[in-house]
Amino acid sequence: MIYIVSHKPEKLPELPGYVPIQVGGVSDSFPGYLRDDTGENIARKNPYYCELTAMYWIWKNRDDDFKGLVHYRRYFGKAPFSSRFSDIAGYDELRDMLEDCDIIAAQPARYHVNAREQLLMDCCEPWDLYALEDVVSELQPDYMSAFRDFFAGNRCAQYNMLFCRGERFDAYCAWLFPLLFALEDQVDLSGRSDYQKRLFGFLSERLMNVWIAHNELRVKYLPVVSTAYTLRDHLTYLRRDLTNELRFRLSGNK
Repeated sequence: MIYIVSHKPEKLPELPGYVPIQVGGVSDSFPGYLRDDTGENIARKNPYYCELTAMYWIWKNRDDDFKGLVHYRRYFGKAPFSSRFSDIAGYDELRDMLEDCDIIAAQPARYHVNAREQLLMDCCEPWDLYALEDVVSELQPDYMSAFRDFFAGNRCAQYNMLFCRGERFDAYCAWLFPLLFALEDQVDLSGRSDYQKRLFGFLSERLMNVWIAHNELRVKYLPVVSTAYTLRDHLTYLRRDLTNELRFRLSGNK
């Protein structure tokens, strides 16, 4: 099953194998949506964990052969630069792709600085990353080489979007959430903006790349159908990525 995460009722694609899941603590249920505050859950953490509260719920409450996570406005696509429902990859298409790969993720974004510097520019404080490194070093020391390599590079598959076999999805969650829960004890979010308080959602985007690299998974990166974007938006982001890659290389990085 592929779960479409949304914090508000939206017009969603009606595709076999896709089901919407409601997050955000809204008291009213959206018609036809699952809720992440049922069963075993961490729904109360949504302001800080974003779509991860849905990911946790899927891990703890669903036993699908294949599991995926997308957003109400972002989906795995069959064509680049598209905003059309008709270009969203179907469940069967994605499942068939796993014959030749281990996991499907979003086409990586490219930064003009390394991934560490990009986080510090955008949403994190230096001590957040020091704490994250300490937590990974303590709980998952074998991952430190992949951790350092990722943060020295400039590419990141974003949005916490993935599709893979259910047991692999669950294995990722079993690795990820203990790290984030331990990090909570090290980080003070008081005084930060609502955007900055989404820290754990932002960091998990980066950690998924670390987990993939360390486990040497075969990844198929797909374009993202962003239903809120115009063609001009898509081309603007493409130009930004190409420019960022050039700037990164000209700065002496590889």
